[in-house]
Amino acid sequence: MRTLRYDHVPHFVIFEGVDGVGKTSLSRLLAKYYRRFVLDVPSALYFDSFPGAHPGTLGEWVYRYHHGRSIEAPPPESIAAPALQLLHVAAHVDTILNRITPTLAQGGCVILDRYWWSTYAYARMSLSAAQVAHMVGAERVFWEALERPIAVYLTRAVSLKEDELDQTTHITLDAHYAEVIAREEREGMRVLHVQNDGPIEETWKQLLKGLRLPYHDRMEAVQLPLEWHEVYGSYQERLGENE
Repeated sequence: MRTLRYDHVPHFVIFEGVDGVGKTSLSRLLAKYYRRFVLDVPSALYFDSFPGAHPGTLGEWVYRYHHGRSIEAPPPESIAAPALQLLHVAAHVDTILNRITPTLAQGGCVILDRYWWSTYAYARMSLSAAQVAHMVGAERVFWEALERPIAVYLTRAVSLKEDELDQTTHITLDAHYAEVIAREEREGMRVLHVQNDGPIEETWKQLLKGLRLPYHDRMEAVQLPLEWHEVYGSYQERLGENE
């Protein structure tokens, strides 16, 4: 059964970047775009916001736990930072095996808000590059069994969440992302570097052009009926997580 309206559509796209650069908003827009303009079968798209957004999954529990919304669990601030990141690794592996792999195997498309790069960058705030490489290695072995995604790396001069992320931390995290991106690009991964300092419509045009997708005004995609990921998006926004 044909599920795509266009040839050469990216089947696997991930969004990355420091907190507050627009990942959540733009990845959600692209998911809506795919459902409206790309897929003949809307269910052929798997969209998720790592560590996880689908209710009842390990990833969604890890997200709630990380933000202090899990009952009968030690407070996240009492957990060593590397151990907390390893919970994210476990959630990612579960999603890779139970959701991403089957979707791609059936010819569907996957769009992710975050990738293993975030685990690397945030773990680097407290660990050496060598230590973090071992940590993310447990997850990367599962990614390596899949086709390489196209990565969209979003940047801003100042975070949209500057009340939570000071400029020094923003710059440091960006440098940690740069470490992993440089290696991935050397190994042949396609990375779109998209600056998100101007109007959202200009960023949207950059994104579609980079992905070689036909242009449609983002408001056409916004008109789609409310779906689970928008409900989750509202939940994220209440927690201050619209990145």
